[in-house]
Amino acid sequence: MALVMTIQSRLRSAPRATAAALGICASLVISVAMSAGYAEARQATHVQARQAHTPMPVISRGVPAYTNDSCDGAYPASFANDGSYDTQWRTCNVPTNLTPMFLAYDLSGVAAASRSRVVVAWYNDPATNSYDHNFVGLLRPVGIPNDIPASYTIDGSAAPGGSLPATGWVTLASVSGNSYHSRQHAIDLTGYNWFRLNVTRSDGSPGNQGVFLNLDIHSAAADIDDDWIFYGDSITETGMAHNSLAASGGSGTWAQMISAARPGYFPAYENGGIGGTMASDGASRIDSWLSVFPGIYVGLSYGSNDAGSSIPPATFYQNYATMVEAVLDAGKVPVVPKIPWSCNLTVQANAPALNQQIDALYAAYPSIVRGPDLWTYFRSHPTLLSGDCLHPTDQGYVGFRQQWVNAMLASIYKSKTEQPAPVPTPEPTPILPPLL
Repeated sequence: MALVMTIQSRLRSAPRATAAALGICASLVISVAMSAGYAEARQATHVQARQAHTPMPVISRGVPAYTNDSCDGAYPASFANDGSYDTQWRTCNVPTNLTPMFLAYDLSGVAAASRSRVVVAWYNDPATNSYDHNFVGLLRPVGIPNDIPASYTIDGSAAPGGSLPATGWVTLASVSGNSYHSRQHAIDLTGYNWFRLNVTRSDGSPGNQGVFLNLDIHSAAADIDDDWIFYGDSITETGMAHNSLAASGGSGTWAQMISAARPGYFPAYENGGIGGTMASDGASRIDSWLSVFPGIYVGLSYGSNDAGSSIPPATFYQNYATMVEAVLDAGKVPVVPKIPWSCNLTVQANAPALNQQIDALYAAYPSIVRGPDLWTYFRSHPTLLSGDCLHPTDQGYVGFRQQWVNAMLASIYKSKTEQPAPVPTPEPTPILPPLL
């Protein structure tokens, strides 16, 4: 079954009439050869990327920060680049072309070599929950935006540090019509002492039409290696948000937890979760999403809604293969976890077969980085699921995030001197009887 579905994924771009004419036997021979070449052509590149995992330290942490709107000091510019992602810079006024709202950093105290090529990453989540609030799917109504920068420029100034420049700003990047709750930009700050985000329009809802965000600048002088995005459904949307989950026992964002375990690293990452989405939704949007992501590691975390909607395993595999191949074609690395265990009877009945398709993906695409085995984890910790039998409790999200940390410490952030918490190797998922 898995071999046949792998063949189907390879032929997805061929004309249907031609594919039919080849016949099943010819398809087997051709697709096996194609699969070998497809994997070999990408495997060396992605293995090399994983071995040459270069840190991208945050260079903007705690530098002097300036703004023209801080809600009378309630949300100062320093909230955007302090050590807490539970605090954000916010404006009380609505940005316009005539009255833009800005956030500026004085980077003159940062070594010039560290502020040449950089990645600028701003995060509005979880003020806005969904990565793209405009996305509408089979199980997904339109979302609600709050204080998202919709049109803005990223500017640099060569003025000396110490006093905010009034003029002399140079536009380095420009965005309009944005509806994503986070964005990244790879830019060159060589020769500039100052950075500015200048917002002229926001995307929001009544009472939330200003700007609300954290903003980090990562040095990418060596390479853009340690840069991630995690696409997925509502479990990813909540579990990978830029907050500490401290009230539930959490110790920081995913990046902060990685940094605590591997102090030389502080990954840039976006939370691409959108509640109510299935693998088919990811497959339909993956190309447009990847077009605005400059990093390398791409989490693909779908399946709970597919299982709840009784999506056939072959269809699920095809949709996932479409996403994986899009990631590989973009020169990036796919990261795929197992579907979480659930006490929902429909998910119980359908998810094991879908997890078997994820096993088939691991075999068909060796360059996939295996994410956490969330089926085994939540089956072993059923009290971490909420009353809907699908979403984790607050403490469950802490555990979910820790599983993602543990899995990536074991596979990507390896250390010769420090061993991460043990993570069981995902086993092929057996077909289990539904709960009675």
